[in-house]
Amino acid sequence: MRAEVTALIFGPNLPPGGERGTVTVSSLGIEASVAALTQRASLKEITLREVGFGKRGLEIGWIDNGEAWAAHVLQPDDARRLLAVPALAAMKQASALAGKQRRNTAGRAVGWSILGLFVALPLIALALLFLNANRIADWIADNIPVEQEMEWGRQAFEGMRGALKIKDKGSAYDAVQTIGKKLTKDSKYKYEFHVADDKSLNAFAMPGGVIVVHTGLIEATKRPEELAGVLAHEVQHVELRHSIRGMIKELGLRGMWAFATGDVGGTLIGQAALELSSLKFSRDDESEADDKGFDALIDANIDPSGMPAIFKTMGEKAGDAPVGFISTHPLSEDREEALRQRVTALAGRNFAPLDMGVWPPLTSADGTSK
Repeated sequence: MRAEVTALIFGPNLPPGGERGTVTVSSLGIEASVAALTQRASLKEITLREVGFGKRGLEIGWIDNGEAWAAHVLQPDDARRLLAVPALAAMKQASALAGKQRRNTAGRAVGWSILGLFVALPLIALALLFLNANRIADWIADNIPVEQEMEWGRQAFEGMRGALKIKDKGSAYDAVQTIGKKLTKDSKYKYEFHVADDKSLNAFAMPGGVIVVHTGLIEATKRPEELAGVLAHEVQHVELRHSIRGMIKELGLRGMWAFATGDVGGTLIGQAALELSSLKFSRDDESEADDKGFDALIDANIDPSGMPAIFKTMGEKAGDAPVGFISTHPLSEDREEALRQRVTALAGRNFAPLDMGVWPPLTSADGTSK
């Protein structure tokens, strides 16, 4: 017996958020296929764990030539199909995982039902006020508890963590932490800042305060204030709840009803997890994150001219792949002009320089400073 399902594949040279493909399980082992690439591993080489929102999905992980690979099956029905394949079901870790998921089903149902009650009234209103769908979606986002938003963000991050080369030590990580704390001092969120070993000029924010910065972006900065400009922008996407609003709108309001009550079989939840790290914000969201991030830099006594400076650098390098930030945060001429005008208006104002030693802080493969 064999089973083939859709999966999100993580591995070397694949996007940080994974790439859609298929995974097949049989008595011969597992086979993951994405684009023209196929990876295989025997059953004795794999590890299994829960992933996804509500953790009802399945991660199959393995090591090939020292490189980590993983296949995330985020639809519970598909995860159960794989776990039912006799060769996989016979494994101790598969049996333990299936039992754990069965025990947790009742508790999860209660949790989603409570959340469903919380959002039921505005979603009923949606049926009567269809033309105000976006406004109602924003209302839903505003009324989701911060604690729930943080939980969703951390679950999504854990789901993709295996494909990121996290480097949470060294001078680059210390710089991100120091600047991040300055920018989030009085926030209602508990932030997590991470550095990923990736040459692309990219950074992204998850709902609830998880922010990931690529080493490629850090190395492209000429001074700490430029890194602060990117972090201020990403922090404001969190503070303004752009990610959670965007997720709701991506799913659609009818999908949000299913998401809140848990009656989705994992499909919508899994889709949200896949799209969080590559979510394209609206033009208004980007301008708002610029504006509020600029204010936050001033409040933290950080020279805000670093924000347009690093955006200009990334814009100039947009033709040299890979530059992930520009693809998900397109910098329009209007935004550039608005930032330049704000910098000009601050002429004569002095800011204490961020003293972080040698800049930029390069990192080696093991996470220590070069």
